[in-house]
Amino acid sequence: MLLVSCRAKKQVKEEQHDPKAIQGLNTGGSLNYVRFAGMYVDGCTQRMKGNLNEALQLFNECAKIDPASLPVKYELGTIYKLLGANDKALENARACAQGDPKNEWYQLLLIDCYHGFKQFGQSVKVYESLVKNYPGRTEFKEDLAIEYALLGQYDKALKQYEELEKQYGINEQISLNKIKLLKEQKKSPEIEKEYKRLIEANPGEAQYYGYLAEYYQENGRQQEAKAMFDKVLSIDPGNPTIHLALSNYYRENKDDQKAFEEMKLAFLNPDLDIDTKYKIGLSFYEYARENELYQQQGKQLSKILVDVHPSTGEAHSLYANFLLNERKLTEAIVYYTNAVHLDKSSYNLWEQLLYMENEVAQYDSLVKHSAEAMDLFPSQPIPYFFNGVGNYQLRNFKKSAQSLTDGLEFVVNNKSLMLDFCKLLGDAHYQLKEYDKSDKAYEDALKIDADNLYVLNNYSYYLSLRKQKLERAEKLSKRANELKPGNRNYMDTYGWILYQMERYNEAADWLGRAAATTPPSPVIIEHYGDALFKQGKTEEAVKQWQKAKDAGGNTELLTKKIRDKKIYE
Repeated sequence: MLLVSCRAKKQVKEEQHDPKAIQGLNTGGSLNYVRFAGMYVDGCTQRMKGNLNEALQLFNECAKIDPASLPVKYELGTIYKLLGANDKALENARACAQGDPKNEWYQLLLIDCYHGFKQFGQSVKVYESLVKNYPGRTEFKEDLAIEYALLGQYDKALKQYEELEKQYGINEQISLNKIKLLKEQKKSPEIEKEYKRLIEANPGEAQYYGYLAEYYQENGRQQEAKAMFDKVLSIDPGNPTIHLALSNYYRENKDDQKAFEEMKLAFLNPDLDIDTKYKIGLSFYEYARENELYQQQGKQLSKILVDVHPSTGEAHSLYANFLLNERKLTEAIVYYTNAVHLDKSSYNLWEQLLYMENEVAQYDSLVKHSAEAMDLFPSQPIPYFFNGVGNYQLRNFKKSAQSLTDGLEFVVNNKSLMLDFCKLLGDAHYQLKEYDKSDKAYEDALKIDADNLYVLNNYSYYLSLRKQKLERAEKLSKRANELKPGNRNYMDTYGWILYQMERYNEAADWLGRAAATTPPSPVIIEHYGDALFKQGKTEEAVKQWQKAKDAGGNTELLTKKIRDKKIYE
């Protein structure tokens, strides 16, 4: 239970020093007087600067000169409290409070120290003394009421609020605090009476009828709740919160259509803050994937949010999320793009946008937006990776390799992402004919995942095309076929490596099996024809080359092979 003060908290202006600290000082001489006064003022100065240890040392020196000084004990108690030395703080606070029972600051420090030990039974006694000594100080009565409530002494707390009402009159915060106490005691008739007293004192205040409506609703008094909601609408028809309350009312009464209509009215009102609407929209989104009704209603609400608050990134991102649920990726990208430009500081939005642009192959946009994200979040690796992906797809291999190299430095404790970087780096360097760098990237990838099929196949195939490290290529390709037997691309790679190693009979066997798969692959069939030719089976080779051409192969080299019935290498 949280009770709130109905006053603005007093702003306490700290003095540089307390003049009473050096009045009537038993110093034993003028020299001690001067030393004490100087150290006391310096201690206050250091405390206000936040130099607590320096201040503590100075006040301890003051205490040696005058151990009975209450202002010094007050300062020591304050500093010890700030430093977390609660025992010493309480010792000093109790000494100065007992030494001058009518000094409010000493009493308040003692209360603060008791609170540190959760000794509310002690602090309440101090507040009772303050109320007695300062009967006109309403803030002490408020604090005493809160203190009684913490101890569960609700009747005493209520009595304090009743005393306050004699001074303030019927006051919203006092009434609400009284209602909280009454709820703790489950005194329903008194709660209803208190709400009605508040309404009677303020008949034109719409929200008080709303409080009573919610109370009726909580207690199953639906018709009375509806009457209060209608009253709110008659007083303040433009109040968006009443539509939220009515939406909740209809939902509890199983009228989902009216509940949604009221929710839409709340969303259409620009006076309802964006944060409240966004949180409600997110609650719909949490259930949208499992519940079609939540998806459709949440999508409508988020579109209203975009229309009513077009300059807020949250609105666009939320609507994009619902579009993403429906796999309307191109449309969702538009709203994610709006969101990142309205709220450039949200890294998660940028990352979502990049993933989606990559998924729908919008590589020009991917390069542009990933470059923006790299500038905004220079230590995040994902934008560098997608910049590498986009540039690779656009055949800007040098830019791709550079982004991947730069971004790899920021990959920490993420082997999966590091693997993705190394794989693409291997491809990019290969396209640039930077074979040493390409090989190193692939080898680094295999150190992370020795059985990665993509790397095993691509790396070994590229080695076969270069006719280099063929033993290494054969080992890698063989492993790929062991891991995934029957894959024609892996069989083709292994057969072609065997071909380059001049193991033509084995090559023809692997390539023949790969060529027999469907749909026909002109490259694989042509490879099979080449292996047959090396076996001396020229007519069979020409047949396979023709099959490759019929399957879509249209290179000039293939045409020459068919025409001249021989291989050109």
